[in-house]
Amino acid sequence: MLAVLIAAALVVTFLATKGASYNVIEKLPAETNDVSEDPTIFSTFTLPSDDHFMPSIGNGHIATNIFSDTVYMNGLYNGRKGESRRARIPSWANIRLNSTLTNNPYSPVYSLNTKHGVFTVTVDRERSIVTQRIFAHKYYTRAIVNQIHVEPKRRIDPNHIHHEIWIAIKQMPGPDSKDIDFTSPTPEIIDGRSVWTSCGNTKVSEDPAYQPLPVDVCAYWTSVPDHLVVPHYRPRVFTFLMTVDKNATVAREEFIKVLQEDGDELFDKHIEEWQKLYQEAGMELEGNLKLSKIVNGIWYYYLSSLPSKETYQPPDRYYGLSPTGLARGGSFEDYEGHNFWDTEMWIYPNILLLYPEYAKALLQYRLETAYVAAELAKITGNKGYRFPWESAYTGGEVTQPCCPEVAEFEQHVTGCISFAARQYLAVTRDEYWLKHGGCSIVTNIAEFWASRAVINYTTGLYDISNVMGPDEDHSNVTNSVFTNVVAGYSLYLAQYVACLCKSYFEAKSPDRWADIAWSLSLPYDRTLDYHPQFSGYHRGDVIKQADAVLLGYPLQYPMNISTRANDLSYYETVTRSTGPAMTWSMHAIGHLQLEDNLRAASLFNRSYEPYVREPFKVWSELRRPEVGAVNFFTGMGGFLQALIFGYAGISVHLDNITINRPQLPPEATRFRIKGIKYLGAHLTLDIMVAGTTLTVTSLDDEWPLTMFNGKYNITLVPGLTVTLMGSGPFTIHSTPWKDCKVPADVIGENYLRPIGS
Repeated sequence: MLAVLIAAALVVTFLATKGASYNVIEKLPAETNDVSEDPTIFSTFTLPSDDHFMPSIGNGHIATNIFSDTVYMNGLYNGRKGESRRARIPSWANIRLNSTLTNNPYSPVYSLNTKHGVFTVTVDRERSIVTQRIFAHKYYTRAIVNQIHVEPKRRIDPNHIHHEIWIAIKQMPGPDSKDIDFTSPTPEIIDGRSVWTSCGNTKVSEDPAYQPLPVDVCAYWTSVPDHLVVPHYRPRVFTFLMTVDKNATVAREEFIKVLQEDGDELFDKHIEEWQKLYQEAGMELEGNLKLSKIVNGIWYYYLSSLPSKETYQPPDRYYGLSPTGLARGGSFEDYEGHNFWDTEMWIYPNILLLYPEYAKALLQYRLETAYVAAELAKITGNKGYRFPWESAYTGGEVTQPCCPEVAEFEQHVTGCISFAARQYLAVTRDEYWLKHGGCSIVTNIAEFWASRAVINYTTGLYDISNVMGPDEDHSNVTNSVFTNVVAGYSLYLAQYVACLCKSYFEAKSPDRWADIAWSLSLPYDRTLDYHPQFSGYHRGDVIKQADAVLLGYPLQYPMNISTRANDLSYYETVTRSTGPAMTWSMHAIGHLQLEDNLRAASLFNRSYEPYVREPFKVWSELRRPEVGAVNFFTGMGGFLQALIFGYAGISVHLDNITINRPQLPPEATRFRIKGIKYLGAHLTLDIMVAGTTLTVTSLDDEWPLTMFNGKYNITLVPGLTVTLMGSGPFTIHSTPWKDCKVPADVIGENYLRPIGS
């Protein structure tokens, strides 16, 4: 493995020094180029001048940005409520080769391998080739590992034969943590190695009502000398590591185990876990290297922040996926590691379709904090569950004091959680999840919205007032179209789930929820044939981001084609350019559904080009030259949805999934989505210039699948490949689930007008 990595780096170095041509993805001010033509590897000779755009390594338990002095750990926060943020652990794993810190005659090659989950630095020196590889171990999840491989260059010159090779290195953990009261490091000898340990606890609990005590944390790390000595005649690998956990025993046991591992075997075990993930599912793009790299980068960053499936020690409870992932969150700009609606509406749908067990883990965070949501509903005068706009360790509201209006009014997050549950049930029909909290969370969210809806005796419809939709430029509005639709869907879903759960869970008057949903007000302008964003919206008012257009997708609310087109065209003209990254991906999906491919391609390019920063494909929240949050998982999620649910044409419904007008993204010659999960089946959708195929890898015996292609029903069996002739839609469905009727999902005024096809 080392030989392969070194050879790859040397090839890049050779091409550069000889002046050979190589692919340059992008040349922008203050950014460096990715010179690798491998879609899974990002390589550069110069690191970004702004270290915000350095890549991260992680395994769902711990994460750090490369060459950062900070490590973050899942579920470790410090600060009271609005000041709660990820607690900083000094990075005793931050080790640098001195030759990369000072001016020197060598030209380091920096590479991120997204398939192996490793960052490498290769320095071709006069007498040796030095390769440093840095990774958060995917199996030994408490460990961040540095391995430095020194490969001497054999020489005949007798003046060099007896000289040792010295490699200067430096440990750079940064200052003491302001978040954790670490004890002074204590030395000891373990397995012949000099080791340091320090334990402590966070300084301030998030909320004494739900977190009476601070959280413990303990770190172990190997001593780091100021230089390494290698004989001239043979290579050597040096392994340095750091382990961190809330349990000192766990951190110590894992440290000792990793310390005893052979260096190459340790690395191979890490790669093996990453390979399992990519063997299970993945997205492949051919013909457009730039897009392919961005897709690979996104999945790498996502999977780095999600918990490992197989670990040496039992995994800790998972605390959710924040908009900048696990490697960031210590500052207000990076959302302090908090959970928002971003998880359920922007990131979640992509993860659900390929890795539903991770989608379940994200819902589990909401289940485990539901008792806090129940209390929030109670103190605000409502029933059921009201989830906070921002949550962290306890699940309570942790929005900054700067922004009380978003905490008060952006209640749509509660509906978004129910929408995620709807999608999860549609894709998995997970009875176990229903029995162990799913029935309760869905019905209690419905109770919240039922208590928020107030009858308007003038219109005869229910209003939901004092809310804020996704557009944060308008607060304290009535009948936000997005909020009312997710509220209506929440109410309808509860009626459906009451039927699914009736043998073991009692719901009182479930039809009442559907009656309220049907009668919710939904603003619609009949003259202009579009959806005003809320009651009283003034046409021409500038908005921050996609809001009303989300009715068409992801909510898939039925409407006339003309209404959908008018929503898209109008809101494109009033969305401010300083909004976050994900807006234009939703517009792209809308135009694909309207079969306006040229406009869709333009907006699709607009959804990523101003936000992806080279060379490591790190996303910014705002278009350059602005930055905002980094690395912005929310923008990544919108981009992936444009590919999966836009270009691939997949849509998820409670009783089926459909594939409609699958087509290639701009400049691509092949787009393959492997490992689509539906009711236990594993499917692969392969879109090529010559046509599109669907291959069945496996099926769940409990849920036989049939595909209707517009003329015939095709029984799907393992090993079958079906050519999708025409544009579809191609509908894949199974037998009904417990004979429970799928809800109508029709809301308010929209029901009074005809629905176009």
